[in-house]
Amino acid sequence: MKLLALEISTSSSKAQYLDTITGESTLLVERNPSSSDAELLCRHVIQLGKRVAEGRTVDRITTAGTWHSLVVCDASNVPIQPLTDWTDVSGRAFCRELREDPSFVEEYYRESGAMVHALYPFFKLLKQKKEGIALTGRQIGSLAGYLHYLLTGTVKETASMLSGMGLLSTSSIDLHPMAKALDCKVGPICTWNDCSTLTAEGARVLGLREGISVLPPLPDGALNQVGSRAEKPGVMTLSLGTSGAMRMVIPEPWFSSTHATWLYRSVDNGFLLGAATSGCSNCVDWYKEHAFNPDVTYAQIEDSLIEGSRTPLFLPFLVGERCPGWDDTRLASFHEVEACMTTHTFYQGVLEGVVANLYQCYVELLGSGYIPEGIRLSGGVLHSSFWKQLCCNYFGVPMQEDFQDQTSLYGALILAARSAHEEIPGPLQNKPNVLNPEPEIREYYTRHFKKYRYWYEKTKRKI
Repeated sequence: MKLLALEISTSSSKAQYLDTITGESTLLVERNPSSSDAELLCRHVIQLGKRVAEGRTVDRITTAGTWHSLVVCDASNVPIQPLTDWTDVSGRAFCRELREDPSFVEEYYRESGAMVHALYPFFKLLKQKKEGIALTGRQIGSLAGYLHYLLTGTVKETASMLSGMGLLSTSSIDLHPMAKALDCKVGPICTWNDCSTLTAEGARVLGLREGISVLPPLPDGALNQVGSRAEKPGVMTLSLGTSGAMRMVIPEPWFSSTHATWLYRSVDNGFLLGAATSGCSNCVDWYKEHAFNPDVTYAQIEDSLIEGSRTPLFLPFLVGERCPGWDDTRLASFHEVEACMTTHTFYQGVLEGVVANLYQCYVELLGSGYIPEGIRLSGGVLHSSFWKQLCCNYFGVPMQEDFQDQTSLYGALILAARSAHEEIPGPLQNKPNVLNPEPEIREYYTRHFKKYRYWYEKTKRKI
């Protein structure tokens, strides 16, 4: 089977062609245009798809994107507002006021599996409604959903995608009552294998034949679980990209007593328990850009880093906090800075602070009683031998490196094949690359985490 996967992530667009019989594959990844124009971003990934599929036959197409994007359209499905995603927390003052009502917070958490936080499309829409902006008749959906519409002329969203937007019920495959009260058009809600067909216009822009089956919009986080072959309970995925996240399939809903974790639907409408951080490689990129010359590479910086050396303590909240505290008004900060510290030790401090926040989430997830048998590591972290070993040492458990460079995109290809009752063979490598923690450095990170928790609590804002 010949497959084409299209994905728009937070910072880049990706297209991959795969022939499941011959193994022939072509992957293109490009930075997204700096734009909040949903159609422009979709046209960009479509052009990538056209380039990888040029001169080839395609049997199935998948459309994928980030969980928390929001496209608001008129009745003709033309966008009428700028695209927003999880990096937009402009409604944090609004959400902070909502969090002052514990009963509302608890009700929303139980209804949706999400928290009261400005990153969620639900609260962007609720803020508009409270400000008197009419939503009646507006068609709302994800960026991947809009991409799917441009290719097929069909509007639909998967339950998994709507769940990550804070709109779906935890008790049924339907919008929760608060989302219904927004009075805008959503969906219809479909299953992951409810395919549409490529229109004549979609075929023209992709350079393919009309009528090809196109899978509905799927979220990158849930696809990561598929691509990592972690669709059954017992396996946790840990993905470090622009943001960071860890997820595991659980058999039934579980809610944190402190609201520290989220509960979304998986692609097959089961349950994914997870936690995510807003500060990950975006923090690393930010520090590198401001502290080093542009011609200095990440590898050159990391060549001089030494685990266990004295570093400043970094709280990675450049765009607010997601899990476990859900405080979108939090700020990033350095602590315990000494005169001997250099730009390189600050850089290492940023890496450690990001991983400390992720480890903090990991501890909260273990509180569910679901203890993972293994952790699969994916994302940009795999390109850094120093950072991925740091993750393993900080968590103190073995981690298996993912086989795929683009795990969520690979998950989309797996589902494309599965929709035609085929399976993509497993990786050709005989054994996975397993990272093992180094016991001699574990005590350093135990002390580091205690310091991290001290400054985390010290800087916590009273809500």
